[in-house]
Amino acid sequence: MCNIAGYIGDRTAAPILIDMIRAQEGLNGGFYTGIATLHEGKIHYRKVVGDLEELLKRTDAADLPGNIGIIHSRTPGDQGDEWAHPFVCERGGEVFTAHVYNGSVGYFEHIEEKRARVAKQLIEEGFLMRSQVAISNGKRVTLADGSRVHISDIMCQLVSKNILAGDSADLAMEKGFCEIPAEIVGLMLAVSAPDAIVFARINMPMFIGASDHGNYLATAPQAFPNDAGEPFLLPPLCKGYIKKDGVSFSAFGKAPAKVAPLSARVMSEAYTLICSALREKCCTVSELAKAVKPLFDEADCVQATCAVYYTLYDLKQKGILKTEISSRPGVFEGLKAPVFYISI
Repeated sequence: MCNIAGYIGDRTAAPILIDMIRAQEGLNGGFYTGIATLHEGKIHYRKVVGDLEELLKRTDAADLPGNIGIIHSRTPGDQGDEWAHPFVCERGGEVFTAHVYNGSVGYFEHIEEKRARVAKQLIEEGFLMRSQVAISNGKRVTLADGSRVHISDIMCQLVSKNILAGDSADLAMEKGFCEIPAEIVGLMLAVSAPDAIVFARINMPMFIGASDHGNYLATAPQAFPNDAGEPFLLPPLCKGYIKKDGVSFSAFGKAPAKVAPLSARVMSEAYTLICSALREKCCTVSELAKAVKPLFDEADCVQATCAVYYTLYDLKQKGILKTEISSRPGVFEGLKAPVFYISI
C-alpha cells in the first residue's frame, strides 16, 4: 500500500501535489517519496528515500514546472532512491513516461514467475530498469541471475513498450495491467498524451475531485483541497484519461480478475465497523482495511481500502475525525517516516 496524488489544471502542479501528499503520507507511506511533472513536452521528476520533507530538503521538487503532475509516497523497502516512485522509461536520453502505482501483488501472487519472464524479456530488449539490484533477499521479482527488480518498474517498462509499439497511452496501461496484473491502481504521465494524466485501476483506491481550475486525484479524498468538491471513486477494472476539464474512461476488454463491488450493504456495514473501531482506540488505515475485508462478497479482489477512505472522508466532513501524528524508523539510519493514527 502507498499513497498517490495528481493534479491537472491551470495552476502550477508541484505545490498542490506537495500539500496533498503531506496530508496522506502517514496513512500508508513516508518511506520513499517522488514527484513528476509534464511541461512543454518534457517530463521532470525527482525521488528519494525518505518522507516528503526529505524530498524537499534534497531536491528542487517544489520548483518543478508544469500544470500536470503526479506524486507518490510509499511503504518500507530495503534499497536506495531508485526504489522510489515514479518509475520512468527513457528513449534517446529523454524520459517519455513516468509512472506511480499503489497496491500489492495480493491475489496475483501465483504469476510471480511470469513477471520474472516479462522482466527478463524487457531487459533483453533494452529497457533499463534502474531498480535492478544484484542480490535478492527473496522479496520482489527475482531473475535467473539472482538479481531482483521492483514490480512497478516492470509495469512501467511494459506499458512503455506498448506505447512504443503504437498503442494509445490508456490501452498500453490496460494491456500491462492484464498481462501481469496485481491488486493495483496506477497513474502515468506520457509525452504522447501531453494534456492528460493516464490511469488504470484494478481495485485499489483512486478518487477524483473537480474544481473550477482543474482536477485533483488522490488515494485518500481527505487530502483534497477545500475547492475539490465531492470525491468520485474511479471505477474498478478500467482505464482512461483525466484532463483539465473532465474524465473519460472505459472498461478493460477482458478483466484479469473478479473485483467485489462497493455495495450499499458493504458500505453500511463498513461504516458501522470502522466507527466502532475508532471509538475504541486509534487505528491505522491498514488495520481498518483488514477488519473491513471480510464484509465483501467472495471475489478475487476487494475494495476494502476504498471503503475505509470513503468512511474517513465522511467523518472528516462531519468534523469528528481525529489524527495523531507519530513516526517510526525510516529505511536507513537517521530517517523517519510519519504514521497517522486515527480515532473519533
